[in-house]
Amino acid sequence: MISRTVGINRLGSVFKSTSFVRSLNRPSLLLQEIRKSPQQATQSSKIKPIYKPPVTIDRELPDPFVKRDENRRYFVFYSIALVVTCAVIFNYEKSSSPIINSSLYFLRRSTIAQDALGKDIEFASSWPWIWGKLNTVQGVIDVKFKVKGNEQKAWVLLNASRESKLHPFQVHKFALEVDTKDAKVEYNLMDDPEFEFDL
Repeated sequence: MISRTVGINRLGSVFKSTSFVRSLNRPSLLLQEIRKSPQQATQSSKIKPIYKPPVTIDRELPDPFVKRDENRRYFVFYSIALVVTCAVIFNYEKSSSPIINSSLYFLRRSTIAQDALGKDIEFASSWPWIWGKLNTVQGVIDVKFKVKGNEQKAWVLLNASRESKLHPFQVHKFALEVDTKDAKVEYNLMDDPEFEFDL
């Protein structure tokens, strides 16, 4: 009884297969499909994987250590160029900051600065360099930069600090240092009675 049930199930799986429909016109093929087990039928219906040839290289790979000295020189030049570029960018941010602009505005209206340098006070060069630390977030300003007038050139010295963002800056030093033939002469710009300088 069990063998008869297994045979009926096997015939049912064969009748459902697509190869059975194709073999109706040929009795020999029909007999082969009936004799096949369901496992063999499913294995034969699987698609064979496509063969992919391995990747081959016709040329030899280049040696990365052949131009070791040349690569080191390029790395040194690149590092120097990167440092100089970063310094120029940071200096541009300093020169265009509101603190430097307000300092230069005060110099143009100060009688002490005009007596020492003359009129038309501006940066000493078209690319001014701001030396020192200028960090308003930390509350530290300690910079100097060069200016010129119609008669003389001088260094501007500015030193200020603050306790926190809620407090204003306290100016400790704001002076004008002029180089003369004999010695350096320092003018205290905080003594100017006409204008107040606040940061």
